[in-house]
Amino acid sequence: MNTFALHIASATQQTRFEAIASFVGSDASGQFGLMSGHVPMATILEPGLARFRESDEAAWRYLAQPGGTLHFADNMLAIATRSFVIGDELTKVRAELDAALDRETRQHADLRHNLDQLENALAQRLWDMERP
Repeated sequence: MNTFALHIASATQQTRFEAIASFVGSDASGQFGLMSGHVPMATILEPGLARFRESDEAAWRYLAQPGGTLHFADNMLAIATRSFVIGDELTKVRAELDAALDRETRQHADLRHNLDQLENALAQRLWDMERP
């Protein structure tokens, strides 16, 4: 059986599978599938679920991601995304991704709050410097 490698990476984690039989994902044009020997391609993944399996008889594994880039060439599939969750049970994968996105949203809100405070402190310091 012909297979290809799959490498998935985010800023905080990466995973590699050496023998993938097929991959199914979605982009703006709809759902697509990849198998070994597919012509080179690159696309932007839609947020949601993709799936892959390591042999024709194997169960599907799910990849939940909030969108990302996909590049396939020379039997190597590379996916870059902000975060991802891989699992065998669809409901657990969705729940893990939702939890990760909630954490990320809270972290962004905290960062925005800290930046606002810094900006206010700098503006106040500039104001104080201009007063006689």
